[in-house]
This record gives sequence, C-alpha cells and structure tokens, in this order.
Amino acid sequence: MMEKEVLNLEEAAQFLGISTKTFSQILKDEDIPARKIGREWRFSKNALLDWLSKGSSKDYFTNKTLVSRYEYINAGRTSDIIEHSKELLNKIQTEKYIEIEGKYFEFPDNVVMEAKIKKRADTTKFELEFEWENTGKEGNEDGE
Repeated sequence: MMEKEVLNLEEAAQFLGISTKTFSQILKDEDIPARKIGREWRFSKNALLDWLSKGSSKDYFTNKTLVSRYEYINAGRTSDIIEHSKELLNKIQTEKYIEIEGKYFEFPDNVVMEAKIKKRADTTKFELEFEWENTGKEGNEDGE
C-alpha cells in the first residue's frame, strides 16, 4: 500500500505527534505550509518536515521581546465594554497603537479588521478582530 503524501488536519497532527487542538493553534499562530481546499486543510508531508526542520528552539529562548501568543478579554456591562472599545478604537485610529497590560501593539497600514457575529442555539457572540503580519515590534513587553 502506498503511503499518503497529502494529509488532512487530523492526519497532519498525528504525523507530528500532537493533538489536533494543539495543531490547530499552531496553524493559527505560525506559518505552516498548507492549503485550504473548500472547508478542509491539506498538508504535504514533505512540506511539514521541511517546516519542522527550519525551526530552531533558539528562536523561542533568545527573542524575548516578542509575545508569541497573547489574548486580552474584557467582560462587564454592555455600556462599559462599548465605551472601553470606543476608546481603544479611537486610539488605534489616531495614534496607530494601543498598550494593554504593559504590552504594546502597533497597528501598521496593512491591518485587516473583521467584525464577527456568531449565533449559536444558546448564545450570540460579537467580536472585533484585527490581523496583521508581525514585523518584530508588536507585542514588546516593555512598551518600546
């Protein structure tokens, strides 16, 4: 039997020896060689091995200024959250950066914004999401 060269998400996670949940998070956080065909992700075994071989543990320990993953969640009364969001959006629009909990985020010109409303049987969720390629300055712990 011929071994598969193209893997789906579950097979790629298994190939790397990690859970699908971990692999899905790495897919979001890193630059993994992949194609989304319809609703499904496809991965080349050779490309995954190549990607894996190009990584370096040194990158994770020597580059202390970058935050690899950070999430800020603010919960409270609707009026307070709307007011706080307006302040953040105004600062982003006028000054092109925000600082949250000592973490500095610069908004370059190539920022893409999405407003998402997700409806499920028992909840509705509204999210504002900004996405851009890190240049090495975003997420600096000391705000420099």
